[in-house]
Amino acid sequence: MIGRAHVGGHVTLIFSIQDDAESLLEQGSRGAGMSLNRGVIVEVTAEQGNGALQIEGDAPSQELHHVVLEELANFEPSVSDYDWIIRHTCELPPSQGFGLSAAGAIASCLAMQRALQIEEELARDRAIHIAHRVERRLSGGLGDVAALHAGGIELRLEPGCPQLSNDLGGRGAVISWHEEIPVVIVWRTTSSQHTSNYIDDGEWKLAIRAAGEHCLFGLREGQWNNSRWKELLSKSAEFSERSGLLNDSGRLDLLHLIGGALAGSGYADGTLVTRLCMLGESAIIVPNELPSSSDWQQTVIENLQIRNLGATSASVASDALNLD
Repeated sequence: MIGRAHVGGHVTLIFSIQDDAESLLEQGSRGAGMSLNRGVIVEVTAEQGNGALQIEGDAPSQELHHVVLEELANFEPSVSDYDWIIRHTCELPPSQGFGLSAAGAIASCLAMQRALQIEEELARDRAIHIAHRVERRLSGGLGDVAALHAGGIELRLEPGCPQLSNDLGGRGAVISWHEEIPVVIVWRTTSSQHTSNYIDDGEWKLAIRAAGEHCLFGLREGQWNNSRWKELLSKSAEFSERSGLLNDSGRLDLLHLIGGALAGSGYADGTLVTRLCMLGESAIIVPNELPSSSDWQQTVIENLQIRNLGATSASVASDALNLD
């Protein structure tokens, strides 16, 4: 039996850590960001066996797939009647703020259920429920799973996994609007701090929560649609400063290099803007005005790569759980 899933990554622009609840399903974050059309591809092969797991490819954490299998067995015991080969392919670098642990957990869970021929809507709901639990068990992202469930440009109103059915999900609340916005993803090719280094640190947690709640206050008012784009960009820049995350010398240097690349590409006029991705040493370049064509992406990428930065084109994904 075989199964496949292609799930997008996610960029968080603003967030407020809300992980005090006892239930993993109610832990998470309020925040805002965007789902991407690049992320993780997982292909699985199953043969009769006893639940053994063989992981191939570039999975940043083998533990993630083991925990997914363990969680899925609680809903579908037959998953343990097979030996699994999991082929994991990242389309973006891990541990750089692109939500790849969430994408990998969702993709792994979806691919295994598709191999078992589980009905698609149920498989998707289970994958979101399970991936959220896996992320919290492994101190991963707080809101990426809920965001990917919504797709597009999301606003996470309440922390936790969204309610998916009577038996699945939690009390999380997320809304989104959808538009295919061209973006360029940028990252340092050196290693970055893991998300848990921030969200498990008491002082960082308080600073991020205060900054996030302040910047989200106005975004929560009124309708959430593409008329709020510039407001989102403004508030995300404010969040970077208020939280103290902008003060990291690596991030400041990254923004300086990106500014030089934009100037070298002929875009020093504010047509394009750069925002930090939370929580890597990475950034996303987006158009200041919507709608926007994608004719700027290749020139900008070439100028970024000249400066020894990793860069690739992408776009905002409306359905980040089914990119194929």
